[in-house]
Amino acid sequence: MKKISLRYLDKISHMHNFVKIFFLFMALLLIGFFLGKNADTFQTVNPLSFFRPNNDAVSARTLTGMLKNKNFTFINVHTPYEGEIEKTDTFIPYDQIVANSGSLPKDKNTLIILYCKSGRMSAEALETVRKLGYTNVRHLTGGMDAWKRTGSSVIDLSNLETQVIPASGVELPVSWGSIGPRLIAAGVIDETKFRQAVKLTPEQEEILTRGSEQKIRITAANSQFVVDLLWALGLAQKSTVYDQGPMGKEYKKDAANFSSTGGWTLARGNAMQYLNTLDLMKLTPEQHKRVGDIAQNVYRPCCGNSTWFPDCNHGMAALAAIELMVAANLDDKTIYKNVVTLNTYWFSDTYLTIATHFARQGVSWQNVDAKMVLGKDYSSSQGAQEIKRKVGPLPYKPEQKGGGCGA
Repeated sequence: MKKISLRYLDKISHMHNFVKIFFLFMALLLIGFFLGKNADTFQTVNPLSFFRPNNDAVSARTLTGMLKNKNFTFINVHTPYEGEIEKTDTFIPYDQIVANSGSLPKDKNTLIILYCKSGRMSAEALETVRKLGYTNVRHLTGGMDAWKRTGSSVIDLSNLETQVIPASGVELPVSWGSIGPRLIAAGVIDETKFRQAVKLTPEQEEILTRGSEQKIRITAANSQFVVDLLWALGLAQKSTVYDQGPMGKEYKKDAANFSSTGGWTLARGNAMQYLNTLDLMKLTPEQHKRVGDIAQNVYRPCCGNSTWFPDCNHGMAALAAIELMVAANLDDKTIYKNVVTLNTYWFSDTYLTIATHFARQGVSWQNVDAKMVLGKDYSSSQGAQEIKRKVGPLPYKPEQKGGGCGA
């Protein structure tokens, strides 16, 4: 048998090493390709996480099942706004978590799932939320991109404002009639003062001074005119609200001190001399009762009281609108729907927030129960603030404003 030389053995050893290196290189290439094609599954901030169990992540497919019986707080942290997943609870920009920590759950053991578009922002936000003391935080790997690859959809609320507050305005099913001229004649409106407070368009000039059979239309541009004219009507019209409500009972001695009464500075003389004095709409006892019943279920975000206690201008204006529609024999559903319309133009961002809340639950603004929306849980100042806390800032409308109570 021939002896195998050491040089030959050394050559074979080198060949084996080369083959090992070649196959290791090819394996790394395949792993790299696989990870690139499945970035949503493996995406993470720290590469070392590939070598340890990952308790930070929720896959898109797992999230689909979790949303069916949702028992966690679901937060969109992506900025700028590029849509969101239905059943989202709130929006907090990933780099503003600390500043908006009030929108996080009070219980720091609550399961929180964060998401963004690709997973990068949510991974960063996850670390921030944990530093705030939250113990059960995860994020959607691959974000909305991965979510869409599973065949699930993303909702876009950027056009919600056009549905809630149409630029063309909304027409109410009642006309102004001779309200303006009669209020001027009675002294409830001092025409000179009113003109100084509100720059009238030709159309508004006609409504105020000559009357008009046009339907009441409210827009963003004329909302102050509408609230002021309805305010004057609500102040002067005889109403069960002023006889049986808080302003006629427990607060009767203080009636002159509210912003709706003492704040009406556009009358000839003292506003209190006109309160509850004119029968501009001849309502039957049954209609007066309907007005009171509806008023008790209508709130506005600037105050904590219902229209049964109209202590601000929007309350008195809403009361007048209710009286006009009751006088026209409209049904309760129609009345509530149109009072919501008035509120949306008087408190636009508040109702965009409320509409966002419902949209995230899969309920369109057109299908929301108007009576429920006008109730204490949504339209009182306390209810509106709680909804705002839950919804967070509107991701599609950075600047938000509130309505004021003044002529």
